Amino acid sequence: ARVPGTALVFGAGPIGLLLALSLKARGVASVAVADISEQRLAFAEALGLVPLLSGSQALAARTKGFDFVADATGVARVVEAMIGFTADGGTGLVFGVCAPDARIWVAPFEIFRRQIRLVGSHSLNRNIPQALDILRRDDGTMARLVSHRLPLAELLPFFAKSGGDPATMKVQFSADI
Repeated sequence: ARVPGTALVFGAGPIGLLLALSLKARGVASVAVADISEQRLAFAEALGLVPLLSGSQALAARTKGFDFVADATGVARVVEAMIGFTADGGTGLVFGVCAPDARIWVAPFEIFRRQIRLVGSHSLNRNIPQALDILRRDDGTMARLVSHRLPLAELLPFFAKSGGDPATMKVQFSADI
C-alpha cells in the first residue's frame, strides 16, 4: 500500500497520539493532530507532530488537504467533518469508538466524485505484529505518552482526583515504585 504524504488525526489523547506517531513511523512525511486542548497540542508538537487547534482558521485552511484523515475522538460530528479534510482520492479512517446509536450524514455523491475511501479499524483486530514492529523501531518517543507511573495503592485515588486532566495521558502501574 502507498504511504500517504500527509495525514491528520483528530484527537490528541493517548490513542490519537499513538496513531499519529505510528503514521510517522510508517513513513508519512507530515502528520498533523487536531484537538480542542492547547495543552495536548503543545505536547503533540513536542513529539514532532503538527498541532492544529480544532475550529481554528489554520485548520479550516487545510480543507481537502490530507491524503489520510483519522478520527480518534469517537465523536460522530468529528467523523462527519473529517471527510471535508480528506483530499480527493484520499482515505478517511473511523478509529475512535462512537456510540452504537450515533449517526453521521455523508453525501454519497461527494464520496463518488472525489473518490474518497471511508474505512474502519478496530484497534486490536489482527495488527499486533505490526504494532510490535513499530515499537521495536521507536526511539523512545512513544514511551513519553506514559505520563504517570504509580504503585497499585495510588491508582484509585489518582483517578478519583484527576477528573480528566488534559495533561494525563497513559497511567501505568509500576511494581518497582
